Amino acid sequence: MPVDSHTLGATKYQVFCTILAAIGSFNFGWNIGSVNIPGDVLQNCVTGRKYYGRFPSCIYVKSGTVWGLVVGCFAIGAIIGAVVSNPIINRKGYKFVLCWFALLNVVGALLLSLTTKIPQFIIGRLVVGIAAGAANNAMATYRILFAITSVFGLINFALFPFAPESPKWLVKNGRIDEAREALQKFRAGADIEGEMNDIIQTDKANRERTADVNVMQVLRGQTPDNLRHQLLCVSALMFFQQLCGINAVIFYSTQIINKSTHDNPANIPTLAQILSFIISVCALIFTFFGMILGAYFGRRTLLMFSHGTMGIFSAIMVAGSVRDITGLVVTMVFLFNAFFNLGVGTIPWAAASEMTPGYAMTAMSAIGTGIGYLFTFVIGVIFPPMQAAWDSWTFFFFMAWNIAAVCFVFLFIPETKDRRIEDTVRVHSVGIHIVVGKKWQVSAASEKDEMARAEAADTGESHVAAGVEA
Repeated sequence: MPVDSHTLGATKYQVFCTILAAIGSFNFGWNIGSVNIPGDVLQNCVTGRKYYGRFPSCIYVKSGTVWGLVVGCFAIGAIIGAVVSNPIINRKGYKFVLCWFALLNVVGALLLSLTTKIPQFIIGRLVVGIAAGAANNAMATYRILFAITSVFGLINFALFPFAPESPKWLVKNGRIDEAREALQKFRAGADIEGEMNDIIQTDKANRERTADVNVMQVLRGQTPDNLRHQLLCVSALMFFQQLCGINAVIFYSTQIINKSTHDNPANIPTLAQILSFIISVCALIFTFFGMILGAYFGRRTLLMFSHGTMGIFSAIMVAGSVRDITGLVVTMVFLFNAFFNLGVGTIPWAAASEMTPGYAMTAMSAIGTGIGYLFTFVIGVIFPPMQAAWDSWTFFFFMAWNIAAVCFVFLFIPETKDRRIEDTVRVHSVGIHIVVGKKWQVSAASEKDEMARAEAADTGESHVAAGVEA
């Protein structure tokens, strides 16, 4: 007898589809940082300008501001991709967007790896940014870095036809039979009727609730609940996430470290390049530690801890740079990157979903994402001239923003871990306020509470049914 799909663990097909979808996120990270390690080779032609046919080994960029534009324009492409893909998702579905937008990676990779002029390189970064945003990184060897993104795009395009559309999206669009077929593929060998009925009932309830609001309605305050505080929190968390300085490290860690190691950038791989690569790998590992900590500690605690330690590491990094202590600078860059992933790297992305009612969640997430991408671009552009002007003292700028972020979180961010969204909305939908004090504390929802609510709901349904029968 088939098992209930509710109790079925992850199937091989689910794992395949999950990995396939995750390629887009990996590609985003790859492209956003792919100019870091080869930066000196690409920008300054430190290994000499060679030609392979008509294609140069590097693109000489004299202005740091222009190079910042080259680096940061990827984020502008991501904003465009996120905006353009939303209505297409509503009409065509997630599978369509993930499959066809992946081809933009191929187009962007061709533009990047075959670049002969700066404008072409910028357009290529914009195009791969659009592809990355739609899905939510010089001698000839370095051309491979930019060509690899086409491989990810081709993998997505070739394999997504074998993945089904989201059952929830299909139900939302009235395609019940297709949804049942898709869910059965995900839950091979299991009885899916109970889960299918849950999806249908949830969709029905969503249609009966308050109509979804758009971005402009949220910004203007035209919502059934007063969501000014939620708007402030989501916007500020994404703002501080970028102003904490992480993208200065992601984009320019090789140059930051090289100021202390004093390597000849023409002797590749330099020590700075090797260390930047190691730091990137370790940062990926710390992302998983961050996920584990998130299961045990509150959002406020992790945010203040993460921002606070990054502020400290920024100050020590400045001291190491001023005194030219290479080991200290490298260690601080490593810790700065690692501790970012323990809180600041992940929690802001979940803020909208944990404190916003369902009818405004998509719009609130879009606002936060837009702010994140916008200031990713800003940091990418302003960091080179800022570093040229302030030299070893640059990270004092980020230290100040991390201190400001700790203060903001303490005063304005409510604790949302294990809290029911409806409770958070009820308590905090009263305009902008300081959350310190018992008045603004929302009790954590225990498993016992959830069971009691479920039993109450079942009892209510039974009474209704009995009334109908009577």
